[in-house]
Amino acid sequence: MVVRHVETLRDLGFEARLYVTNALPAGLSHQAPMIRGGFHNDDILVVPDDDVDILRQCEAARWRSVVFVQNPYALAAAGAGEVMRRMADQGRLTLLSVAPRQTATLRRLFPKAAIHDIRAFADERLFRPAPAKQRCIVSTPKKRPQERQAIEAFLRLMHPAWDWPWRDLQGASEIETAESLAQSEVFLSLNRLESVGLAPLEAMAAGCVVAGFTGIGGLSYATPDNGFWVPDEDCEAAADALAEACALVKEGGPALKRRREAGFETARAWSQAACKVELEAAWTQIAPETRVSEGSLD
Repeated sequence: MVVRHVETLRDLGFEARLYVTNALPAGLSHQAPMIRGGFHNDDILVVPDDDVDILRQCEAARWRSVVFVQNPYALAAAGAGEVMRRMADQGRLTLLSVAPRQTATLRRLFPKAAIHDIRAFADERLFRPAPAKQRCIVSTPKKRPQERQAIEAFLRLMHPAWDWPWRDLQGASEIETAESLAQSEVFLSLNRLESVGLAPLEAMAAGCVVAGFTGIGGLSYATPDNGFWVPDEDCEAAADALAEACALVKEGGPALKRRREAGFETARAWSQAACKVELEAAWTQIAPETRVSEGSLD
């Protein structure tokens, strides 16, 4: 997501660059200018929330730093909380938060920090439905491989009428993911300990009927209208929800149209266009001097 922030900020006229210390995630196509090597004391560094070594450097350094919080559970597990609390107590902690629910958690963790809401987004420029869809179930099983296997088995044994083909997006590039979602009818959400959980939002933007887990973060957008949601870890309920989703697709008609429209509406609230507005507002407040043009820099 930080790569997309850099691209969007430059489109808004802010002088933003991607500082690279290691390889970018595979399969990510981008246009963000990258730099390596040193930086200056008057630079503003946006740093990850789960790298304690970098956070300690920021605590001791003269440059300004902004922490991009993408997952409070990863932050806590990495042991980053103590150094961030010290920075907050010194009046030196500025946070970017990707979801309102996460912001509420961060305010409890770091009550003295300055926090800006810049919601994560399902990129509407990539994720949209194909003209024709296939009756299959798509999932991203990385965080819940055991649940994924159990749910497929439960669906096949308890609801044999819906023994549809499965597509797993493990290791797929962003473009490959968008293409698979665009062509598929049903998406199984395997969210787990998320700040948001973008995969279901991307599936909604691509016109999939969504069923499965919210992973906590999905509670920010999950409603009875936009998905067949079940309690986390309840694989039997998830199989039942998938059966409902498949039946809805087969039936078609107004009910399916309403479900998809609810998904599209939800995805629009978490779109790149919505993020762009919040990103502009946040950086106009954080560092207005970094806006060097009224138009795009690229």
